[in-house]
Amino acid sequence: MNLENIEIERKKRLKSFYIFLGIGLGIFLISLILFIIFFNQEEVPLLPIIGIFIGLIIIGIGVLTNKKGYDTYVKNNLEKIIMNDVFKDSKYTYVENNGISFKEMNYSGVFANPDDFKTSDTIRSTYKTVEFVLSDYVFTRIVTTTDSKGNTTTHEYPYPGRFMSFHLERNFASGVAIIERRNNPDVIHHNLYKEKVDFESIDFNKKFCATASDKTKAFYLIRPKEIMDLLDLEQTYKGNISNIVVNNMVYFILADVSIEFHYSIFKPINDTQMKDIRAYYELPLRIIDRLNLGNDKFNTNLE
Repeated sequence: MNLENIEIERKKRLKSFYIFLGIGLGIFLISLILFIIFFNQEEVPLLPIIGIFIGLIIIGIGVLTNKKGYDTYVKNNLEKIIMNDVFKDSKYTYVENNGISFKEMNYSGVFANPDDFKTSDTIRSTYKTVEFVLSDYVFTRIVTTTDSKGNTTTHEYPYPGRFMSFHLERNFASGVAIIERRNNPDVIHHNLYKEKVDFESIDFNKKFCATASDKTKAFYLIRPKEIMDLLDLEQTYKGNISNIVVNNMVYFILADVSIEFHYSIFKPINDTQMKDIRAYYELPLRIIDRLNLGNDKFNTNLE
């Protein structure tokens, strides 16, 4: 991956920023000095006041133009290159904003009804014959309160997270929900199904709330290996886990976590940033591998 061109662009934009900064700061300081000189006179000339505002505007243009433009440039010339490399073995679609509806995302019914719901960049692809969707979301609760004087205040409480869905060939015609107990019950339904399920692992039962529509199928789907895998995933990733199987769909949600990549013209992109970006796009692939979603257990119709 050629970072040299991105570094050339960064330095070019940094130079442009310093030019804007130098011009704007120069106009601002000269105007400020003139303003101070004429301050004690009966009438302060208008030109120094105008100059102060012009200087600040030029500095602001330099900051905003280069920051916003650079984020877009890196996204188009680095993130998409990483995407192409991660998903090189299969075709993928990428939609930058609201690429998945709440109805599709909440097919399992795990989310409570939000007051506002937004999704960000959405990727759809296939790995080991398993079709998947990856998207970040923000679930928002809006609370309006009125005090004794009749003053109304509106508060917004955002709950960000990362959503993944996986389409299986086999339809289990049932549902199993494994919800980490730390999830906010106002956002995530802890008891998604009527039958509560206790597994052999005490640690697992302490950390997760498990419910199912059919206990027999629950014990088939969540065996000791899956229990250990979910406990490991709970330690590996930030956020609170929800893992749901509904018919022929698997949902894996990391709630209360938000990752946004920001790039600065003042710092070159380093290896750590590149690894973080790659790890983000590889996440559904790692989940498929870890939970063995590509094997015959999930993709051979035995009925």
